[in-house]
Amino acid sequence: MRNYKMVVFDCDGTLVDSAIMIAMLYEGYRKMYPNRSFLPYEHFIPCYFQSDQENCAYLQIPKEDKERFEDICFHQLEFGMSSVKPFSGINEVLIEIRKLGYEVGIATSRSYEAFYGIREQLSKEAFDCFSCIGVQDVVHHMKPAPDVLLYIMEQTGLPKEQLLFVGDSMNDARCAKAAGVDFVWVKWGSIGTEVFPCMYAAEKPEELLFLL
Repeated sequence: MRNYKMVVFDCDGTLVDSAIMIAMLYEGYRKMYPNRSFLPYEHFIPCYFQSDQENCAYLQIPKEDKERFEDICFHQLEFGMSSVKPFSGINEVLIEIRKLGYEVGIATSRSYEAFYGIREQLSKEAFDCFSCIGVQDVVHHMKPAPDVLLYIMEQTGLPKEQLLFVGDSMNDARCAKAAGVDFVWVKWGSIGTEVFPCMYAAEKPEELLFLL
């Protein structure tokens, strides 16, 4: 095994099951543009892995509509956040990783504000495990760029060989590759059938403990 010192987690689709957000974006789009050509639910799946700016480009939201569109989707988000839950076993795995002496970090495309919202989903003990938080507020480029992992390395002083990144999407996989960090593809949060390049793959959260 490699000499890992820190396990870094993606958030959505890895720690918490936030696929409900796709449905909320889908409904928000339909409300905003009822006269546009119909887009199937599947068309919105990539939005799960993209930034707000990328989603507006992908969905062809004009600049003048961006604020109103985000307001509509934010209303949907407020309505549905109670449906966002941690994956079974995540709380326990986070706590166990920390007890084993590893640092625990976050590398997410969420903002600080949005990330701290998961305090409502994770247990307090699990949330308190995070010693370094990489979010969109502290980097110039979002995933798949390596910036968020490079930020964590800069903050912790750890080299890339001592980080293990855990995520569920192609953007996570590409981010890890660009940063030179080993990647664990977690299948419990993956949407669709695409296979991602990875050092390891895990079907359940507890399998992560066997990689350390």
